[in-house]
Amino acid sequence: MRKTWLVSLLLVSTVAGCGVRPSAVIAGAPAPMGPANAAVLYFLSGGQPVRVLRPLAEELPPASPVDLLAAGPDESERERAYTTEVPPGTAMLDQTPAPNGVTVTLSVGVAGLSSKAVDQIVCTARDSFGGSAQITLRGGGTTRGPLSCPLPG
Repeated sequence: MRKTWLVSLLLVSTVAGCGVRPSAVIAGAPAPMGPANAAVLYFLSGGQPVRVLRPLAEELPPASPVDLLAAGPDESERERAYTTEVPPGTAMLDQTPAPNGVTVTLSVGVAGLSSKAVDQIVCTARDSFGGSAQITLRGGGTTRGPLSCPLPG
């Protein structure tokens, strides 16, 4: 009797399942690809901004993605014909939350930046802040923005 009761209980448990109801497939974002320690930078290819994943050396302290962008494409990126309009020496001095996103203070005047350079900086900053913030650029006594990256994040 005891054995029959245990078998019945086991059978009922198996048929009842774990209580999780079936659902449709839940789609998510694609799995990340590339090195775990990398920076997302936006260089130009054919005059248009493109997303580039740059591996970072683990032994070096992390630099601001905007600082890496201003340093220009590395050797492998130049081989792939990536270019930049961000002036050399451009550095991110500060980042502060703003009601509509983030204000990024640069070491250069933002009024003189080309539209391509602005797109590169805004997209790079957006991705470094989590991918959804509007970016206001400040530098040289002028402000541009709030701006959104023209490419999906």
